[in-house]
Amino acid sequence: MTGLITRLGLRLDAGRSASRKRAFREGWPASASPGVSFHTTDKVQFRYREAGAGRTIVLTADPPMTLETYDALIERFSTAFRVIVVELPAMGFTAVSRDYAFGFRETNEELAAFLREVAGEGAILAFSCVAGLAAVDIAARHPELCSHLALIQTGDVAAFSLWKARRDPKRILARPIVGQLVLRRLAPKRMPDWYALSVGRREMIPSLCTCAAESFRHGAQWSLASAYQVYMDERLKLAAPRQPVLSIWGEADRSHPEDNRHTIRRLAPSAGCRSLPGLGHTPELEDPASVFALIREFVGEG
Repeated sequence: MTGLITRLGLRLDAGRSASRKRAFREGWPASASPGVSFHTTDKVQFRYREAGAGRTIVLTADPPMTLETYDALIERFSTAFRVIVVELPAMGFTAVSRDYAFGFRETNEELAAFLREVAGEGAILAFSCVAGLAAVDIAARHPELCSHLALIQTGDVAAFSLWKARRDPKRILARPIVGQLVLRRLAPKRMPDWYALSVGRREMIPSLCTCAAESFRHGAQWSLASAYQVYMDERLKLAAPRQPVLSIWGEADRSHPEDNRHTIRRLAPSAGCRSLPGLGHTPELEDPASVFALIREFVGEG
């Protein structure tokens, strides 16, 4: 059970629920990109984009990325798939209710509800970074929702514990209230440093920074401190998925330790592994065509 101080910290990211939901539905986030829609589950108002027809593939926007950075990916993937890109709870312009507590399985149940109600059964889940563990959990507990797992820059639980410790060595983000306030103040200023560390294609960094600045100006969230404190729980035990698994890894990602590469195989030993030289933490954005080709081959569509 989370303590009082932790709950107060989480409230900083989950507060102003009604006004935030309305502002996102009616303001800039509703029209900033083509194909934007909103879908409300029990605790979350998801913001997503959808295009194309065919087998459904669902990708998660990797915060601080918002849907505005996914134009090229959606254009490419929609040539063969019904593609859905969704922002995670309390990230970007996906708003949460006041009683949302950032729990791992709580969050995953909201994502599962979104998949059931929007994507339908049997979707290909191409989740990225720590959201890949949500995909693994959903695939194990709700197998009807997932046919294949294409996990992008996703390690196992131990790998994310290592990543978490190295990204927050002074445990600032791990401190309730302090972490939320520090990130809220510094997030817009940290974008150049974050992208310099994580992006392999350096020529993309200026446009990514510009997009992030515009999104933050319109109220985008990056609730990383709350995720550090609650969602990323190193005590998690995950069941091995029965669906086919593909691990995609951008080799130029300096935000993850080298030892984290393809560690999802410790959970899914039969997973196929594909490394992409020169690409960073979001290879699906840096080279959509290459990731598209890998996934088409993986699911037998190419």
